[in-house]
Amino acid sequence: MTLQRTMLRAATSDDDFFVVEMARHACVIEDWPLPDPDDDEVLEMLPPAGVVPIIAEDDTGAPIGAVWTYRGDPPLRCDPAGVPLPELCIGVTPGHRGVGIGAMLLDALFAELAKDHETMCTNVHVRNPAKRLYERKGFRVVGQGNGPLGIALVKDLR
Repeated sequence: MTLQRTMLRAATSDDDFFVVEMARHACVIEDWPLPDPDDDEVLEMLPPAGVVPIIAEDDTGAPIGAVWTYRGDPPLRCDPAGVPLPELCIGVTPGHRGVGIGAMLLDALFAELAKDHETMCTNVHVRNPAKRLYERKGFRVVGQGNGPLGIALVKDLR
């Protein structure tokens, strides 16, 4: 498994099932079973109308990761004018983690979002190893996130 054979592309309707799977992985607490596809937390994290996920695929064309933004209700964080910040949703299939795919997906998302947004945010569970990736990519802790073990992080895009 090497990063150089990973390609990024815009999601299509053929990726709908995979996007739901990645939302399931994104909202699971480490070592817990994946939530059902129709769980409220999974459904809230799905991309809203107008948001096209970015898909990472391996050299065979199989999807192995996805990233997009959504708007939580209530929002995790708002800008100074009170406008909810876009929230990060990212997932990489278990067999492909730790080799740079998440970083590649984040860089592509940041480039796309910076066209229209100054800041974005994410919620991460204190035990989630992805927190280190988020911090390496410029997210900073800004306080309590969702739930008692959630941490809110914000990233400046410009």
